[in-house]
Amino acid sequence: MNLFHVWHQEAYQGTRRKRGYFEGWYLKLIDAPRKAVFALIPGVSIGKSEQDSHSFIQLINAVTGKTEYFRFALDAFSADRKTFDVRIGGNHFWDGGAEVNFQNETTQLSASLRFEHIEKYPTSLLHPGIMGPFSFIPGMECYHGIVNIRHTIVGSMTYQASVIDMTGGEGYIEKDWGRSFPQSWIWMQANHFSAQNASFLFSIARIPWLGTAFTGLICFLRTDAGFFRFATYNGGKVCALTVDGDRITATLKNATHTLDFTATYARGGILKAPKNGMMLREIEESITAEVAVTLMDHRGSIVFQDESSRVGMEIAGELSQLLSRPD
Repeated sequence: MNLFHVWHQEAYQGTRRKRGYFEGWYLKLIDAPRKAVFALIPGVSIGKSEQDSHSFIQLINAVTGKTEYFRFALDAFSADRKTFDVRIGGNHFWDGGAEVNFQNETTQLSASLRFEHIEKYPTSLLHPGIMGPFSFIPGMECYHGIVNIRHTIVGSMTYQASVIDMTGGEGYIEKDWGRSFPQSWIWMQANHFSAQNASFLFSIARIPWLGTAFTGLICFLRTDAGFFRFATYNGGKVCALTVDGDRITATLKNATHTLDFTATYARGGILKAPKNGMMLREIEESITAEVAVTLMDHRGSIVFQDESSRVGMEIAGELSQLLSRPD
């Protein structure tokens, strides 16, 4: 394992020599009125042979649920090894912006965007990213990283010949890399609370490991009162988790706080996801879900209570694997 890359998770982690490998970055883009809701996912898929390998850009228009998969040659992909700076064909993505122009028979998108007031995920010696000490373990099927917790947007997009002013909007960037997505998972991410600067991420997944599997939790709530983590590696626990149709409720606890949330799934679009490096799996993602979050201290006093719209959410795989306390 390259320790430089452990500490620079936003950068490209792979090599062309790897087989059965994927890496992708997820850029969530929402305009100021919250009427335009898009995600761009540039990435690379390296299969068992050159013929099985390619780079790609996935596009989600969350308002309509329309998704597109734009396939490019593997040689069209290039990436900086020290920071997030990826090029696919003539399209450019980095932590401070995106310049894109691509189309197929039915869909056209161009954008010139700059990201400002960028907030990064806080790290420490044993916590180089959101996976904490698990970041140092080699050979896991999937790694997860946060590039920008939030940023503001300056610029515009042209989608299907309609110009969209994105200035004043907000965005978010994360990434995944490895061989395959987990067996099953629930993921949600929210920045659009009424409270300024609040951000929330929750993910629980069934993760293969050394011939068995364990249920892993990563969650954070960032508010003006502080940065609160609930994770397998810091003693965080899922005390309750239920899925009833489109409604998800959960209670999480760590050593000092309790977090409750109720989320409601909304219309989504179909994305391709990796299995052994190849984009063979299909999952559904919404970016128009909603979530209500309450954080309480050990005395039961409310530290934070708010609701967010335009929530990114995925529910995938066999959920019965998740509806119990993590191992």
